Amino acid sequence: MEEIKGRIHSFETFGAVDGPGIRFVIFMQGCALKCKYCHNRDTWNTKTGELYTVSEIIEKIKKYQEYIKYSNGGVTATGGEPLLQPKFLKELFKELKNLGFHTALDTSRNVYINR
Repeated sequence: MEEIKGRIHSFETFGAVDGPGIRFVIFMQGCALKCKYCHNRDTWNTKTGELYTVSEIIEKIKKYQEYIKYSNGGVTATGGEPLLQPKFLKELFKELKNLGFHTALDTSRNVYINR
């Protein structure tokens, strides 16, 4: 069975403002709001970004798990709008929870895309 893939804009390995402790921050690709003062405009397009499997992202996160867990940190999904990729996000968070990582979701809850 082929593993689900998500469109990812970028990663931040030492986030300090996206939840408690030190965070591994995943900037997911795609957002329909296009807010005037958005600081992540390059995440808007739903067709760009790199495709990653859950396993590939978990391997990236594991490299930083010592300082993430020592600081009582975790992993934050932000964007763009992470809820535009619900199946991928569910699988990612399920695996992170299985590995004992705290998770956080930064969302506007606006998931409508005019196609």
